Order: sequence, then structure tokens, then C-alpha cells
Amino acid sequence: MEKQTGFTLIELMITVAILGVISAVAIPVYTGYLTTARMTEAKNNIAALKLAEEEYFLENNRYFFTTASGTNAQLATASGGLWSAKPGANGSVNFTYTVTNVDTYTITATGDSGTDVDGETDSYAKN
Repeated sequence: MEKQTGFTLIELMITVAILGVISAVAIPVYTGYLTTARMTEAKNNIAALKLAEEEYFLENNRYFFTTASGTNAQLATASGGLWSAKPGANGSVNFTYTVTNVDTYTITATGDSGTDVDGETDSYAKN
């Protein structure tokens, strides 16, 4: 008589239950990690844009945009190659730029709706 080998139904159910509990904890933690990482990247991009604007100001005695707001593509052009983000390329974070005077500006990073960074925002205002 041969001995049968394999898993019992109870053992398989316990394994599936353990994997379910691990998944229930791990997925929200991972999503939170992605949100934090993407917004940290957005802060780093804001810092690069600030540097590009200050360099432009030192050479021209004004900031790049003096009459209108800018979007991702315009910001990449304004930075002179120091910053290059495409819309949606930074974890669905879009950047806007507004010059309120020749010597003041605001850079804002906003998460796209429907993504894991929906509602997240960070900004810098040069006064």
C-alpha cells in the first residue's frame, strides 16, 4: 500500500486565508508608498524649476513668464533643459506655473484625479 502525498483542503484554505490577510495589509501600504514617492519627486521637480527660474532672473532681471501661466511643456522650455517632465510622466502629477509680477511666481504640483495622487498638492510661492 502506497502512502498518499499532497495537501488537504484545510491546509489549502489556511494558505489562501493567510495570503488574503497579507494582501489586505500590503496593497494599501504599497499604494501609500507610491503616493509619497511621487509627491517627493514632485517636490524635487519644483526645486529644479526654482533653480532654473532664479538663474533666468539673474541673467534677465525678470522671471521667464511675465504675462501668462505655464503648463508642463512650457515649464520644460522655460527651464532651458534643466527640467523636462511630460504631462503624466511624473506619476500623474501635473505642474502649473503662474507669474503674478515681474519678480514673483508660484509653482504648483497637483495630482491628477482618478490616480493614486488624486487630491495631493504641493506648491512654492516666490514673493
